[in-house]
Amino acid sequence: MGTATARRPLVAFLTAEGASLAGNKMTMLALPWLVWTTNGSPTRVGLVAFAQTGCYVLVRLAGAPVINRFGRKRCAVAGGLASAAILAAAPLTSHLGGLPFPALVAIVALLGAVQSLTDAAKRLMVPDLVAASGAPLERVTSLYAGVERLSFLLGTPAAGVLIAVLGPVDVLLVDAGAALFAAMLIAALVPAVTRPEPSAGGYLGSMRVGLGYVRTDRLLLAIAALLFFTNLIDQATMAVYVPIWIDQVVGDPLVLGTIAGTYGLGAVLGSLLFAWLGPRLPRYPTFAVSLLLAGSPLLFGLALTTSLPLLLGICVWVGAMSASINPIITSAMFERVPADLHARVFGFTGSLAWAGVPLGGLLGGLAMGVLGRTPGLLFSAFVYLAVTLLPLVFVRPWHQLERQPA
Repeated sequence: MGTATARRPLVAFLTAEGASLAGNKMTMLALPWLVWTTNGSPTRVGLVAFAQTGCYVLVRLAGAPVINRFGRKRCAVAGGLASAAILAAAPLTSHLGGLPFPALVAIVALLGAVQSLTDAAKRLMVPDLVAASGAPLERVTSLYAGVERLSFLLGTPAAGVLIAVLGPVDVLLVDAGAALFAAMLIAALVPAVTRPEPSAGGYLGSMRVGLGYVRTDRLLLAIAALLFFTNLIDQATMAVYVPIWIDQVVGDPLVLGTIAGTYGLGAVLGSLLFAWLGPRLPRYPTFAVSLLLAGSPLLFGLALTTSLPLLLGICVWVGAMSASINPIITSAMFERVPADLHARVFGFTGSLAWAGVPLGGLLGGLAMGVLGRTPGLLFSAFVYLAVTLLPLVFVRPWHQLERQPA
């Protein structure tokens, strides 16, 4: 099989993921703007984020045996189709008779549950696509992360325009179309790979196997603990801090897309650079320095400046510095974890890492409501700085990020 033919499924997969993620970024900006502009309550903004991400985490924890049972491609396609239907429900309900806040919460909770299973299934397809394409693992994981960053660059400015033109609720229809396109592309062009896994005594037994493996690996525990806190603050930033800063300082929803798009520009440039240099760079120092330089600067910028050009420059910097973090973590985990345990181990580490996300929107809304904009942002910025210093202080487990012998 020629190189171009061998890599065609990988290209189709990355294209589908790019479309799906671009739609997700539109919804990520449209939902908080919808809640904030219709209710004016940072607490309600946090509650909506909590509903979506809370269900996302619960399914991430419990969904691994389901993926093993029905297959990765089947779950990815079915989940994409279900996401499209759920996303279309909100604008249709709104136009038919209004969209009460409890109904919106129920829709986003269901959306979070379905997207969790879909995202996990697609992530687990990556090693098989790497093997089939013959490309280096770090290069593919960097391109995979780069597609996510590119979705910021393209999807978020489009979201800002669409929010201003269509209104935030109708933006969800665009995301529904993107989810449908991605599901159909994967169904048509990405082959299914059967990966039988040893019996683990049913559903609960399967979950115990994954938990047992994670408990014995210090690096996996360190990764999950670190990502718990960074994901918590990142969620507060995107779901609460940035929309409120824009509303109070600028007052223009188009800036939502501009800020996220400049972050995406930096992230895409950083991902391209890391895809080229990544296989030759030492993992641990690259990870530790990138994490420190990508973590708190945006929060300090939101707290200390009302200059949009300065904030956009910070976004480019943060995006570029963050580009190597996820590829390094993903590559190390794919190398350390046996292939037949990928679904279960990634399910547990992912659920632990994502457990902070539901709290992020909720606590971010409370921080802004109780402390006010600037004190709340400064508090979050110093917490983020302390967390991102941990890999430089507690060195031992993080050195295991380095490449494993063949």
